[in-house]
Amino acid sequence: MLTLLFPFLDPSHVTPDLGRRLRALADDCDRFERGRAVAAVMLQKAPLLTDWVPALTPQGVQLIGQVTGHPLLGDCAAAATPLWFADPDGGWARSLSRFYRLGPPLDREDLRRVLRRMATSGTGGDSSEDEA
Repeated sequence: MLTLLFPFLDPSHVTPDLGRRLRALADDCDRFERGRAVAAVMLQKAPLLTDWVPALTPQGVQLIGQVTGHPLLGDCAAAATPLWFADPDGGWARSLSRFYRLGPPLDREDLRRVLRRMATSGTGGDSSEDEA
């Protein structure tokens, strides 16, 4: 029954790299538990997300915005995989897949304009999704 509401819970949707991603996330969780900061080199390699907005989705909280330097997607509009951790100072976020450096979020007025445009055009916007 739950899989009808949340198809991502269906074990048939497990991707070949999910175990690796979950182990990497667990390793980061252990580092945070021991009070260690994110390594500077890790953040230097992380894609930059700008003009982002948080979105509460059936999968969890995701960031949607313009990504630069993504290892699989390159430079484009994208939705990150669900978030697990975020820097209290706003410099980075950790999704299921990777760290992101956070640039400026989308300005509130810009967001209102985008939402108005989407509402009047009847489109749902870009459906690009970061699955890695």
